[in-house]
Amino acid sequence: MKTTGKILLMLSSVILASCMAAEPETNHDNMIPVVVGKVTDENGTAIEHIKVTLRWNGHPSPTEAYTSSEGIFRSEAYINQEGSTTLEVTLEDIDGEENGGMFEPLEDTVTLFPEDTDPEEGIRFDLAYRLNRATPSESTPQS
Repeated sequence: MKTTGKILLMLSSVILASCMAAEPETNHDNMIPVVVGKVTDENGTAIEHIKVTLRWNGHPSPTEAYTSSEGIFRSEAYINQEGSTTLEVTLEDIDGEENGGMFEPLEDTVTLFPEDTDPEEGIRFDLAYRLNRATPSESTPQS
């Protein structure tokens, strides 16, 4: 009797595993609207650890992200499905001389249109920014 129970348990595990494997994988990145951006210096070199603040129209609080070693930041997008969405982007160098030097802050306002994206690929907005180096006088706190 014990052997039969083990065989049934093993058989049901194999059936369950084969049913689970038969389901197609869902790419969750394509289901959630995202903004992906790249931040570089004036020479096109990626800048790490830039603070990116995203303010979405109609959303109560901003979203913050930081650039990776490849200069990439990524954030969920809070978009208006019925029309355009205004996105205010603020880029700040928060680590001073580290990660390639000091860079001037940058502010930008972008209008996003969901219909400009490919529904087969998901809703993804790609942004690119180039920061200028800050002079010592610009980065020195004023008293």
